[in-house]
Amino acid sequence: MSLFGRNVFLVGENFHAASALTNKLYLLKFQCHFADTMRAASELLSSQPVDLVLSNMYLPDGTGVGLLPALAPLRVNAFLSLRVENSCLWLPALNGGKVCLGAPVLSPLEFRRALEELARCLPVTPCVNEPVPKARVT
Repeated sequence: MSLFGRNVFLVGENFHAASALTNKLYLLKFQCHFADTMRAASELLSSQPVDLVLSNMYLPDGTGVGLLPALAPLRVNAFLSLRVENSCLWLPALNGGKVCLGAPVLSPLEFRRALEELARCLPVTPCVNEPVPKARVT
Protein backbone atom coordinates (compact mmCIF):
# COMPACT_ATOMS: atom_id res chain seq x y z
CA MET A 1 0.00 0.00 0.00
CA SER A 2 1.37 3.43 -0.84
CA LEU A 3 1.22 6.28 1.64
CA PHE A 4 0.59 9.98 1.44
CA GLY A 5 -0.73 12.74 3.62
CA ARG A 6 2.30 14.89 4.19
CA ASN A 7 2.16 17.68 1.66
CA VAL A 8 5.07 20.06 1.33
CA PHE A 9 5.06 23.15 -0.87
CA LEU A 10 8.45 24.20 -2.19
CA VAL A 11 8.24 27.82 -3.29
CA GLY A 12 10.99 29.41 -5.33
CA GLU A 13 12.94 29.06 -8.55
CA ASN A 14 15.72 27.01 -6.93
CA PHE A 15 13.52 24.09 -5.95
CA HIS A 16 13.09 21.24 -8.42
CA ALA A 17 12.04 17.60 -8.40
CA ALA A 18 15.51 16.12 -8.81
CA SER A 19 17.31 17.78 -5.90
CA ALA A 20 18.84 16.30 -2.76
CA LEU A 21 16.19 18.13 -0.70
CA THR A 22 13.25 16.69 -2.61
CA ASN A 23 14.82 13.23 -2.49
CA LYS A 24 15.04 13.53 1.30
CA LEU A 25 11.43 14.73 1.46
CA TYR A 26 10.27 11.77 -0.64
CA LEU A 27 12.14 9.39 1.69
CA LEU A 28 10.31 11.00 4.61
CA LYS A 29 7.00 10.27 2.80
CA PHE A 30 6.22 13.87 1.81
CA GLN A 31 4.37 14.66 -1.40
CA CYS A 32 6.20 17.59 -3.03
CA HIS A 33 4.39 20.41 -4.84
CA PHE A 34 6.31 23.18 -6.57
CA ALA A 35 5.65 26.86 -7.21
CA ASP A 36 8.11 29.44 -8.54
CA THR A 37 6.31 32.58 -7.37
CA MET A 38 4.08 33.90 -4.58
CA ARG A 39 1.19 34.00 -7.03
CA ALA A 40 1.66 30.35 -8.03
CA ALA A 41 1.97 29.38 -4.35
CA SER A 42 -1.31 31.16 -3.57
CA GLU A 43 -3.05 29.24 -6.36
CA LEU A 44 -1.59 25.98 -5.06
CA LEU A 45 -2.75 26.77 -1.53
CA SER A 46 -6.32 27.07 -2.77
CA SER A 47 -6.23 23.63 -4.41
CA GLN A 48 -4.09 21.43 -2.13
CA PRO A 49 -3.86 20.79 1.61
CA VAL A 50 -0.43 21.60 3.04
CA ASP A 51 1.54 20.53 6.11
CA LEU A 52 4.89 22.18 5.45
CA VAL A 53 6.07 25.12 3.34
CA LEU A 54 9.68 25.62 2.32
CA SER A 55 10.26 28.89 0.53
CA ASN A 56 13.16 30.89 -0.77
CA MET A 57 13.50 34.15 1.10
CA TYR A 58 13.47 36.08 -2.18
CA LEU A 59 10.91 35.27 -4.87
CA PRO A 60 10.44 36.88 -8.29
CA ASP A 61 7.24 38.61 -7.14
CA GLY A 62 7.89 39.16 -3.43
CA THR A 63 9.45 37.47 -0.42
CA GLY A 64 8.87 34.29 1.51
CA VAL A 65 7.86 36.46 4.46
CA GLY A 66 5.02 37.76 2.28
CA LEU A 67 3.54 34.24 2.20
CA LEU A 68 3.20 34.01 5.98
CA PRO A 69 -0.17 35.81 6.39
CA ALA A 70 -1.82 33.34 3.99
CA LEU A 71 -0.18 30.35 5.72
CA ALA A 72 -0.79 31.19 9.38
CA PRO A 73 -4.53 30.26 9.41
CA LEU A 74 -3.58 26.84 8.00
CA ARG A 75 -1.56 26.01 11.13
CA VAL A 76 1.40 24.82 9.07
CA ASN A 77 5.13 24.82 9.64
CA ALA A 78 7.21 26.99 7.34
CA PHE A 79 10.90 27.63 6.80
CA LEU A 80 12.60 30.24 4.65
CA SER A 81 15.80 29.45 2.78
CA LEU A 82 18.51 32.07 2.60
CA ARG A 83 21.39 31.40 0.20
CA VAL A 84 24.82 31.88 1.75
CA GLU A 85 27.83 31.31 -0.51
CA ASN A 86 27.65 27.63 -1.58
CA SER A 87 25.04 26.60 0.97
CA CYS A 88 21.95 27.97 2.67
CA LEU A 89 20.55 28.71 6.08
CA TRP A 90 17.01 27.88 7.09
CA LEU A 91 14.96 30.40 9.03
CA PRO A 92 12.02 29.00 11.00
CA ALA A 93 9.04 31.18 10.06
CA LEU A 94 5.90 29.39 11.27
CA ASN A 95 5.43 26.66 13.85
CA GLY A 96 1.90 25.29 13.74
CA GLY A 97 0.74 28.54 12.17
CA LYS A 98 2.39 30.74 14.81
CA VAL A 99 5.04 33.17 13.63
CA CYS A 100 8.44 32.20 14.98
CA LEU A 101 10.69 34.58 13.06
CA GLY A 102 13.65 35.32 15.28
CA ALA A 103 14.13 31.68 16.31
CA PRO A 104 17.69 30.43 15.82
CA VAL A 105 18.73 29.88 12.22
CA LEU A 106 19.28 26.26 11.18
CA SER A 107 22.30 24.91 9.32
CA PRO A 108 21.61 22.33 6.61
CA LEU A 109 22.30 19.49 9.07
CA GLU A 110 20.05 21.02 11.75
CA PHE A 111 17.36 21.57 9.12
CA ARG A 112 17.54 17.92 8.04
CA ARG A 113 17.03 16.88 11.66
CA ALA A 114 14.07 19.26 11.96
CA LEU A 115 12.50 17.69 8.85
CA GLU A 116 12.97 14.22 10.31
CA GLU A 117 11.30 15.32 13.55
CA LEU A 118 8.38 16.87 11.63
CA ALA A 119 7.98 13.65 9.66
CA ARG A 120 7.72 11.68 12.89
CA CYS A 121 4.98 14.02 14.15
CA LEU A 122 2.84 14.27 10.99
CA PRO A 123 0.36 11.50 10.18
CA VAL A 124 0.66 9.38 7.07
CA THR A 125 -2.53 7.99 5.56
CA PRO A 126 -3.22 5.30 2.94
CA CYS A 127 -3.39 6.48 -0.66
CA VAL A 128 -6.96 7.26 -1.77
CA ASN A 129 -6.45 5.41 -5.07
CA GLU A 130 -5.81 2.08 -3.37
CA PRO A 131 -8.30 0.04 -1.39
CA VAL A 132 -7.85 0.03 2.35
CA PRO A 133 -7.55 -3.54 3.67
CA LYS A 134 -10.74 -4.63 5.43
CA ALA A 135 -10.50 -5.63 9.05
CA ARG A 136 -10.72 -9.35 9.56
CA VAL A 137 -13.72 -10.50 11.52
CA THR A 138 -13.16 -13.66 13.55
